[in-house]
Amino acid sequence: MTQQRLYTFSQGLQYAKDYCAKEERCQSQVIDKLTSLGLTKEESEDCVAELICEGYINEQRFAELFAVSKFHQNKWGKIKIAYYLRQKRVSEPCINKGLEAINNEEYFSLIREIFSKKYFSISKGKKIKTKKSFDYLLGKGFSYNDIAEAIKEEDYDF
Repeated sequence: MTQQRLYTFSQGLQYAKDYCAKEERCQSQVIDKLTSLGLTKEESEDCVAELICEGYINEQRFAELFAVSKFHQNKWGKIKIAYYLRQKRVSEPCINKGLEAINNEEYFSLIREIFSKKYFSISKGKKIKTKKSFDYLLGKGFSYNDIAEAIKEEDYDF
């Protein structure tokens, strides 16, 4: 069964402009949306090309905003942010630029803050508290090396 065509190319392009004007989008999101509206893959890609030319879509800008917002709002680490950007089919150079937009001082400060909160919320021994705190941060997408670097001056067993 073929999908019913809901929009012509020009209607799809206008829809995509409105869609991108509401919030920052990456190319794959726009292509997926346009194909769900009945445009062919080629028409969707042509729309995206035009949107890029007109400045509606900018993958680097998307990656930077995505990385900074997920870092501040969700307290995600760089590994998790990069994973989600790859899921959205964002290019590696744009992902790297997005991760560079995160302030390193804030990044390590957040690691220390989250580690400390988790550490003092656990009532087990020092080694167990440290391991559970590390595991928690690893799950939030922070690398082992970044965690160790951030807390090396603290008095934790690891």
